[in-house]
Amino acid sequence: MKIGLEIHFQLKGNKLFCSCSTEGADISNSFSRKLTPVMGEMGKMDTAVAYETIRNRNFKYTVSSNACLVEMDEEPPHPVNDDALKTSIAISEALHCKVMDYASFMRKIVVDGSNTSGFQRTGIIGMDGYVSTPKGNVRVSTITLEEDACRKISEKNDSVEYSLDRLGIPLIEISTEPDIIDPDHALETARNIGHYVMSMQNFRGEVDSIRQDVNFSMGFGRVEIKGVSKLSFIKDTIEYEIARQTSLKEISGILADKNPVIGDFKDITEIFANTESGMIKKAISSGKSVMCARVSHCNKLMKHGNYKLGREFADVAKNMGIGGLMHSDEFPAYGISSEELEKLYLISEKNNDDAVIVVLSDKLTVSKLKPLLDERLDKILKMQLEETRAATANGETRYLRPLAGKERMYPETDIPVTQLTEAVIESTLAIIPKSLAETIGELTGNYGLSSVESEALINNNLLSAFKSIINYFNNAHLLARVLLQTIPEMEKRIGRKLNDREMEDLLGKQYKNQNGTGKEGTSKSILQVAEKKGWNKDALEKAISLYLLEKVPLDQLENYGELNMLNDEQIRKIIGEIMEQENVNEKNLIFIFRKYTKSSFNPAEVIKIFGEIQK
Repeated sequence: MKIGLEIHFQLKGNKLFCSCSTEGADISNSFSRKLTPVMGEMGKMDTAVAYETIRNRNFKYTVSSNACLVEMDEEPPHPVNDDALKTSIAISEALHCKVMDYASFMRKIVVDGSNTSGFQRTGIIGMDGYVSTPKGNVRVSTITLEEDACRKISEKNDSVEYSLDRLGIPLIEISTEPDIIDPDHALETARNIGHYVMSMQNFRGEVDSIRQDVNFSMGFGRVEIKGVSKLSFIKDTIEYEIARQTSLKEISGILADKNPVIGDFKDITEIFANTESGMIKKAISSGKSVMCARVSHCNKLMKHGNYKLGREFADVAKNMGIGGLMHSDEFPAYGISSEELEKLYLISEKNNDDAVIVVLSDKLTVSKLKPLLDERLDKILKMQLEETRAATANGETRYLRPLAGKERMYPETDIPVTQLTEAVIESTLAIIPKSLAETIGELTGNYGLSSVESEALINNNLLSAFKSIINYFNNAHLLARVLLQTIPEMEKRIGRKLNDREMEDLLGKQYKNQNGTGKEGTSKSILQVAEKKGWNKDALEKAISLYLLEKVPLDQLENYGELNMLNDEQIRKIIGEIMEQENVNEKNLIFIFRKYTKSSFNPAEVIKIFGEIQK
């Protein structure tokens, strides 16, 4: 087993080849385009590019407020973003890479609509480095700086709609060699690599700002799994792929001497003229045909236990704009009657050990689907599984396209080669991030945080916020609690993420400055008031709750009665009332005390005074 990673990180600020912001929203304008494949520098057409030609899709682009003529491919790219270039150099240095003498950008042909130009600009910044892990060093093959693709809005049949808001955002891609030994090691390696980029001040830090691709092989060809959205899904995705390929190996062995074939598709629409199947009835009314084909010797292999050959065929059908694929291992299902099923099997000439597949589509699309299914079956029989797959939201994978190769590359002629001089490299020394172990040591040593708190801040991309705010809020444990627990709990209660103004009111302008967003606002924040008034955890969390849930204005919180800390005399008075009316002991004291006051107090002080009174 061989495993490698390609991890992509977005940077904030300006886009890579224009001065547009990385933050924007869709506006009403749009345009459509068809993309024409071209040959690469070697004079050949890449297999993935040729596959897109067969799909023959139309692309609509929604213009965003942060898009200009560069994103629309109506204007040449501007000079490369200097901050992004220096960040990629700093990451290269942190991962022990050799920084290139020149940054030379190439065009990578991409005609799936994700780039209006039909290619993606990418340049190698560093090579031949490594990242340390407890299971040994994992070699880093390349670190590249490239422009991110469009954001997909919707996909239906042969049409795809994209937004330009993400197109052109600076993207650092870190690729490893296949040195990773198991799924747990892959997760660990991704976490260690991710720390370096997430430590940078210009890491974008939004929901979709990190994407992981996994390169995986069990000896049957390299499979590139695109778009693993969450770090925790890396392990799940690899384990799913192990199970999938193991199953396909068993299927290949079962069929080795049987020479299975997929027969020609036959039109069986007429047998469903009076069908009760809602799905089939709807398809026929929309002008589609019901087509079936026999798959010899594949009975009980389409979907039976660990065998899911039908899923392999269905993925190919979906990529052709066909909603899916039905097969005999599922029948009777979909509202198909026994009489319809009997006619279906008769027309398809199904024998006992055969399977039958059924699709709902137009005949032209099915004629294009047939050779792709033949190719799919042939590759499974030969166990030639190299391809590109997409990671799903539940940790599985599905077929996306053939594996792209070097034929899709050719030189970029619009961007001058940039020399990475010693002076340029030296200018990045101050921003080179520390390793994960060093950062945890700094947080535990300098601020007294536990290793659990430290790792949580890092893994949740809160390190920059913590370091900015701790300069004026001198309670590291309480700050960590607010960032890791209080704010997420409040977001759950109000049912949404806090906006930039709310985060600034809670955490101060330091948050805005390190996050790169937010509007000019108050010079104070709840944390700054807490520092001034000496609020403890309860008072601070109550203030946050009053602000977010009860809409108490920020300028009123400083002198809000409920937030004033009880002094010793007030605490003694309340304890006296409790002792007269309640059966109280040290274990239930704080719980009862809270019922007698809305004001804030120090629980340790209450317990101390209670003990003094009892004496």
